Amino acid sequence: MGLVEYIHPYLAEADYRKTSVKLTFIFSSFIFYSLLYIFSHIFGSGTRTYNNLTKKEKVFWNLAVVRAIYGIFCTIVGIWAIFVDEELEKDVVFATTPTSYFALTVTVGFFIFECSAIIISDIIYRKFSFLLNLHHWLSLVGYSVLMIVESSHCFGTKGLILEMSTPFSAICWTVLKVGKADTLLWKANQFLLVHTFHLRSVVECFLWYITFKHWDRIWEAMPLALFIMLYTQLTLVTFVMTPYWTYKKTQQMIVPVDWNFEESNKTRMTNGAVEKKTA
Repeated sequence: MGLVEYIHPYLAEADYRKTSVKLTFIFSSFIFYSLLYIFSHIFGSGTRTYNNLTKKEKVFWNLAVVRAIYGIFCTIVGIWAIFVDEELEKDVVFATTPTSYFALTVTVGFFIFECSAIIISDIIYRKFSFLLNLHHWLSLVGYSVLMIVESSHCFGTKGLILEMSTPFSAICWTVLKVGKADTLLWKANQFLLVHTFHLRSVVECFLWYITFKHWDRIWEAMPLALFIMLYTQLTLVTFVMTPYWTYKKTQQMIVPVDWNFEESNKTRMTNGAVEKKTA
C-alpha cells in the first residue's frame, strides 16, 4: 500500500499519465502554497515581531513558513521512498507509483510558486542569491522534465528528503528575529539543523550508490535530457551547495547572526533581532 492512500483513495486511482491530471495537481499545489503565503501574512500581522519587520523581511518570513510546510511534506515522502517503498528501485529509470506522481506534481507546483516569488522579490528589492536561484531553478526544470518524460521517479522521490533541513532553517530565522538566539530552543534547533545537513550528505552518497548499482540500466535507458539534469544537480548539491550551506549553518550556530539582511550586520550584538521598523 502506498502513502497517498492514507490521504485520499482518489490519489491512488488518478490517471497521472494524463497531462490534464498532472496540470491539475501542479496548479492545485501552486494555489495551496500561494494561499499558505497569504495566510502566513494575515496571521503574522497580529504579532509585534512581524509588524516590526521590514517589507523585505516580511517576504522572507512568509516564504520561510511556506518552505517549512513543504519541507515537512518532503521529509515524510522521502522517508517513505527510502525505507518503505519497494517498487521504485525495481526499475530506477521508469518505475512509478501513485505516491511518486503525487509528490512530484506537488513539488513542481511548489517550485513554480517559489521561483515566481524569488523573481518578484529580487526585482523589487534588488537582492540576488546565486546559489538559491540556481538550486530552485534547476529543481523546477529538473522535476518538470522528469514529469514530461515519465522517468527517474526513484531519484526524484527519494531526493525529496534533502528538504529535511528546510523546517529547521525556517525555525532558525524566525527565532532569530524574535530575539531568542540565546535560548535552549535556538541551540537545540541549530544543532538539529546542522545535523540535517550532515544527513543530506549521507542521502547524496546514497543516491550516488544507487547510480553505481544500476549504472548499466541508467546508461542504457535514461532519457538524455533527464540524465544531464539529474547528474548536473546531484553533482552541484553534493560538492558545492550542501558543503557550503553546512559551513554557513555551523558558523551561524556559533555566531547567531542573520546574514540575509544588511540590518542584521549592523546589529550583531542583538543577533539580527528586530529593533525597529523600517521600509
